[in-house]
Amino acid sequence: MNTFDRIIGYEREKKELGRICDMLINEEKYKKLGVNIPNALLIHGDPGLGKTLMAKTLAESSGRVVYSCPKTKPDGSFVDNIKETFEKASKNAPSIVFLDDMDKFAEDNKSSDSNKEEFVVIQACLEEVKDKNVFVIATANNIDNLPESLVRAGRFGRQIYVSFPTINESNQF
Repeated sequence: MNTFDRIIGYEREKKELGRICDMLINEEKYKKLGVNIPNALLIHGDPGLGKTLMAKTLAESSGRVVYSCPKTKPDGSFVDNIKETFEKASKNAPSIVFLDDMDKFAEDNKSSDSNKEEFVVIQACLEEVKDKNVFVIATANNIDNLPESLVRAGRFGRQIYVSFPTINESNQF
């Protein structure tokens, strides 16, 4: 059984996740072909559609060590936790950093202020690990709550928008 089979429906998303997973597993093959492997993936869409499951399935399928960074600490400590997570991932590459619900990382995430410390640190960390074989997977419900400087292509090389499943996909239940 393919690990992506536990995701019911979402055929378009699973196909893209499978491509990214293959790139992570067979990096040399893609590099020889001249393919730029993305350094990060942002999976976004409405709450409750399975974005976290998709991210975890990709991470598991890649066979890489995964470092998760949930927001469980106050802001000052959380910023330090973000830095530590990226440092651990760099030291143990090839690896993955998983940032679940990234749009909720800043205390006041009502606007896309790019100066919020959490987002500035994530941007800096993304730049630091760019050539260190660390892949970043993030999920977000509302990317409008993220600064444009964070979600641009140079930081998140791939984005997958998850929408409600189609009627045909829903009938697979």
